[in-house]
Amino acid sequence: MEKDSRSIFYFMCLNFTFMLVQLSYGFLTGSLGLLSDSIHMFFDCLALVVGLCAAVMSKWPPNARFPYGYGKVDTLSGFANGIFLMIISVEIIYEAVERLSSGSEMHRLGELLIVSIAGLAVNLVGIFSFEHGHAHHGHDHGHDHSHGNENMHGIFLHILADTLGSVAVVISTILVHYSGWAGYDPLASCFIAILIFASAVPLVSSTAKTLLLTLPADTEYNLRETLAGVSTLRGVVSYTVPKFWLDDTGAVSSGHSHSHDHSSHGGCEPHHDHSHRQHHHGHNHDHEQHHGHDHTHDHDHSHNHDHDHTHEKKPQNIFGVMHVVASRGADLEDVRQRTVDFLREKNMDTLVQVERDGDARCWCSGGSKGF
Repeated sequence: MEKDSRSIFYFMCLNFTFMLVQLSYGFLTGSLGLLSDSIHMFFDCLALVVGLCAAVMSKWPPNARFPYGYGKVDTLSGFANGIFLMIISVEIIYEAVERLSSGSEMHRLGELLIVSIAGLAVNLVGIFSFEHGHAHHGHDHGHDHSHGNENMHGIFLHILADTLGSVAVVISTILVHYSGWAGYDPLASCFIAILIFASAVPLVSSTAKTLLLTLPADTEYNLRETLAGVSTLRGVVSYTVPKFWLDDTGAVSSGHSHSHDHSSHGGCEPHHDHSHRQHHHGHNHDHEQHHGHDHTHDHDHSHNHDHDHTHEKKPQNIFGVMHVVASRGADLEDVRQRTVDFLREKNMDTLVQVERDGDARCWCSGGSKGF
């Protein structure tokens, strides 16, 4: 099981166990904040199940039924989790308004505070687990995690919302204890619900666009410029109906880039570029041995150890199909290969159909340029 999948599974078990504890004390103390937080934790467990399935399925290899693989499963999971969050937010606000109008009282505030703090601790475990806040073997790591994984982003938002909910319950419990007014509990729930809803909107929007195969604005602009270059290729008269979409695996972070460049000067100068943080061990050995030869051993051992967990995104590949119209005297296969190579240089894996100018149009061309 992959690391992300293990993290999801372990936290799901912890989350479900504590959800039962919160639910029990929510009923005993009459705390809407604790009840809503436990209900939210239940949906978190569902979200974690969906996220776990998505994390496993997204690694499955392509097959005849899914020739482009299962990369969209991560996006679909992120979209579902975003919708879950929005529904939960509306439900919490509805319950809070009802509680404010009814003026219910809270009981056993001491136990409620202990359970709330424990819930906050559980959620903080989840926050740190999914942020990968760890240090390996004492190395200095610059963790700049810019993951393009909507599935993990959706799960993280669920845990973050739970953490905020736990903070709200702790604060409202203290305020109720000192003021005697139980209205702080539903007010805190409303505030957190609004934050949850606001955080879910960008996730739902971005995943919906991805599922609809919408290209980002900057990608579309670059694509237009690239396609303008297609028309300048030798033998190309025009192109029609270009259709392009992003590769689902392109946004995945590249992880540890271990590039071993062994360049030797006389076999004595290994240069290891491990992409770790730099430790320059400059060993300059000048051995002048009086055995009839001058042995100058310049051993510049440059260990470039930059263990930087920035997880830089690889250039995201673009898949597509397009129809190219070639001039009458052109070699169709040459035009096709020239077009494919030109697009491949731009990280565009494209299926190109070529026809000669004046021939009967292919069914796909439709006579419109599109871009």
